[in-house]
Amino acid sequence: MQEIEDQLIQKYKYLLLEAQQYKKPEREMTIFDTALKNHHENPITELLAFFLNPNNKHQLEDCFYQGLITALKQYEQYKDFDFGEFKQLSTQQVTTQGKFIDLWVETDNALIIVEVKVYHHQNNPFKEYEAWANKKIDHQKRQDQEKRLISIVLCPNGKCTIANWLGLSYTQLATSTRKHVSQYAFNQTLNKWAVFAREFLLHLESFNHLLDIDMIRLNFVVDNMYKIQELIDLKQSVFRDVIRHINTELQIALGDDYRPEVKEKNWRSGPAFYLSGLNWKDASSSILYLRLNDKPMSCSVRMYVHRPTSELRERIKELLDESKYLLTSEWDEQNGKWWCLKWDFSEFDLDTVTNQIIFTHKILNRVELEWKNRAI
Repeated sequence: MQEIEDQLIQKYKYLLLEAQQYKKPEREMTIFDTALKNHHENPITELLAFFLNPNNKHQLEDCFYQGLITALKQYEQYKDFDFGEFKQLSTQQVTTQGKFIDLWVETDNALIIVEVKVYHHQNNPFKEYEAWANKKIDHQKRQDQEKRLISIVLCPNGKCTIANWLGLSYTQLATSTRKHVSQYAFNQTLNKWAVFAREFLLHLESFNHLLDIDMIRLNFVVDNMYKIQELIDLKQSVFRDVIRHINTELQIALGDDYRPEVKEKNWRSGPAFYLSGLNWKDASSSILYLRLNDKPMSCSVRMYVHRPTSELRERIKELLDESKYLLTSEWDEQNGKWWCLKWDFSEFDLDTVTNQIIFTHKILNRVELEWKNRAI
């Protein structure tokens, strides 16, 4: 029997080791991850317009404009086209029908209109946008300024099925622009706008995570799903064993009058097990928090005293010095409705947490069954 268990443990260890190579690296966080919630398209458009205009005070001259032109020249129809110099741009252009064009950029020889997309479907009134652009071009044509209309949908995957519109991805734009920014910044004193531009380009590239699926990782999980589920079941089984062990020790320590109740809640860092007495006057509890993301797994034991009075606090404080472990912190919640005390442990040890929970439970048992009843 022991041999079979050893073989299972080895199998799970091998699976975990193999899974490590498929762990997805964390994307580098930018300042825009904290500022642009849900990748809102309007702020992205305004920032892009700010950098595209060489006349703005970003000290990067025409780096972003040249980046846009370089990105467009990757397409066969614009490879040899002479865009000329930057002339002007505008955002949120209102058409005759009251529709809004996200961004347009005028050069010596072209009028570029840009629709910025992140999540939404490409169901805009594109014909209305073209009508406005063609009217603007016709007006300039009468002034002997021949312009070519170039229509772009800027989106994560760079795909567009709208007639006369070209799809351009954020990665294409960021990659092309970065070359010009790097060359310019190399010969300049580092300034805040160069740093800001780098963050913005990283943010544009981050839209790839909306699309990317690592098929190797996906196939690994699909092929090993039954083994992974076995591991999940094993984890839950161990958690049940831990709580069963703690409750058994609590029953021995507190006697037959103690009637255990356990509730489990899952937080971001891991599960929390709320242990209390069914016959307690209020909802006080000892809580075991497991931090699954720590290596090795760490934990904390907390004591939540429900509706503490000043007298109860003083009585409890007299007993706290008897703990083997140093109190990490204490605080109040909900205007003093809860008094919370916490002991942190850098590594999970079953005997340690069991002893500490027995310690807190002995206190809470007296609070709920003796001291609160005497106060009535």
